[in-house]
Amino acid sequence: MISSADIPEPFESYSGEGPYIFVSYAHADKIPVYQSMREFRDAGVNMWYDEGIQPAGEWVEEIAHAIKKSSMFVVFVSPRSVDSRFVKSEVGYALSENKDILTIYLEDTTLPAGLSLCLQQFQSVFVSEKNWQTRACTCMLDKVNELPKLDESGAKPVDQEVVEFDHGADLWKSWDRVWLTQLKRGLKGVLPNQTKYPSFYKERGIPTRPTTPEKKLIPDQMPGTKHPIHPGRGKTRHPLAFDVSINEASHEVNQPVLENHNDFYAGTFSRIPSGKLSIWVPYAEEQRVVEVEHDFWMGQYLITQEVYTQVMGANPSFTDVESDLANQSLPVNNVSWLDAVAFCKALSILSNTQGTLPTGCEYRLPTEVEWEYACRAGTSTAYYFGDDPSELHNHAWFRGNSRKKIHPVGLKNPNPWNLFDMYGNVREWVGNSFVNTLLNDSEQDEFRISRGGGYMKTAIECQSSTRSTNSLYHRFRNLGFRVVLSRLPNT
Repeated sequence: MISSADIPEPFESYSGEGPYIFVSYAHADKIPVYQSMREFRDAGVNMWYDEGIQPAGEWVEEIAHAIKKSSMFVVFVSPRSVDSRFVKSEVGYALSENKDILTIYLEDTTLPAGLSLCLQQFQSVFVSEKNWQTRACTCMLDKVNELPKLDESGAKPVDQEVVEFDHGADLWKSWDRVWLTQLKRGLKGVLPNQTKYPSFYKERGIPTRPTTPEKKLIPDQMPGTKHPIHPGRGKTRHPLAFDVSINEASHEVNQPVLENHNDFYAGTFSRIPSGKLSIWVPYAEEQRVVEVEHDFWMGQYLITQEVYTQVMGANPSFTDVESDLANQSLPVNNVSWLDAVAFCKALSILSNTQGTLPTGCEYRLPTEVEWEYACRAGTSTAYYFGDDPSELHNHAWFRGNSRKKIHPVGLKNPNPWNLFDMYGNVREWVGNSFVNTLLNDSEQDEFRISRGGGYMKTAIECQSSTRSTNSLYHRFRNLGFRVVLSRLPNT
């Protein structure tokens, strides 16, 4: 019997500058996929696929870049591809980049509810249908042969605007400029001085950092310091809040004012009023004021395994007991940042069908600013309940009381805004980098931030300022998330 590893590639992956199609598939489906790809290529379609790429090595750099630059994303669907975490990650990336997607069903396959709803807006074909190759090929050729948009004079293509990273808007674009980050890495050590040669950076779209020095504030000169500056902890050193102000009268969502919001799937959300945080930024060695400009709602509980299964059709979590019923109230874990983002998108679609999604709003991951602001609930102490770590056992599951296990959500005391488990059970993925935002750094690579403590953390490691860095593909049993409801950008 011939294994998939013995099947030769049908042709070299496209590497030119012209338009091309990105192909996503499970390697167990190589035989039918490669046969179809040959037919599409013979018809004149340029195709890019993972020829020669090792998933554990260059996947992030090359796959992300290829999807971003492609004219269309084609995914071959089968039970094998639905089970493939690489295929699911590629589909999630394509959705985040707003790519046109063509779904080719190799056989009857039941998709998870969330993924099905995300893909149903796009064209699909079934290999069991007559002339499916012609339909699929026509769809791809129509896309790659599209003319570029012209400016008002009709003289030349409109330049694509470079979208800077914005911590307060459209987190579906938080993958933007991965390829640019990799470019910078590739040119590391040979980049010219940005002050002497600004045109080099401008022509290539490479972001530069401010060169004008700003006046720095010294920690011991800052009034109102409630606890000492943590010593450096590598690249995840903690920004510390010296002051928090709340605009209790604010109501900033396009619908009747709600103190709380209830979702059909995700349960109860607390209203978080707008306000400001005054933050010490270790990298910049200065104080910054960060503003939460609009009200938003944050889930009172971590997303549970029951809710995740209802939305996504599967439970990826590590569990400590055999009974599915016993696991339902446990926080979902072993989810990547990509998994969490895909859940938010699917939840928005499903809740809209149930009529529980407010008009002009979406579910998404909280920004890091939003997470810490909501966690502190108006406080600037080490914890929202004060500075004494001995009180943590009343508010969180951590190393001192967890017995190295996750626990059902909502069993400990909430913070003043009725948010549970902010310091434990599991760490929580957030949408962006706090430090990058404060430093006006739009650079985004494969690393993402998680906040809060966890059941394996010490009390000192569970403060409001606690943050960790992991790859956006990283999955572990102490990583979960919660979601927020906010208005859509530009609404």
